[in-house]
Amino acid sequence: MTDAPYPAGAIVEDSGHGGLQVLVTAGAARFVADEPANLGGLDLGPTPHDLVCAGLAACTTQTVRLYAKRKEWPLGPVKVQVTHRRNLNAQPIDIFDRVLTLGGPLDEAQRQRLLEIAELCPVHKLLVGGAAVNTIVG
Repeated sequence: MTDAPYPAGAIVEDSGHGGLQVLVTAGAARFVADEPANLGGLDLGPTPHDLVCAGLAACTTQTVRLYAKRKEWPLGPVKVQVTHRRNLNAQPIDIFDRVLTLGGPLDEAQRQRLLEIAELCPVHKLLVGGAAVNTIVG
């Protein structure tokens, strides 16, 4: 079915009892996703857009770490902050802002290269390139 080495993905269940809270199972993790109160939720967990931000941040961090490790560069702590916003006058209207903070005694050339590598993370490429979504009723 697929030749990519990725796990099965996620399952989200809605109890059908109202509200917007859903139970997410992703890998070994289980948690609640929700919406803020002003959008009809109870703000009990991350929103779907928060989860996309988290996926981009996690993938960016892992991609940078793997590259630095392979090069044996002295990369210290890595922090990636991703926020989402919408600009109805832009194309595309959804914008993810990413701030990459690199610790360790890296020189400027190494920092610049890691910034370039961050642009190559698979989730970044998925977001800017698009993806097909096949949906069936089970």
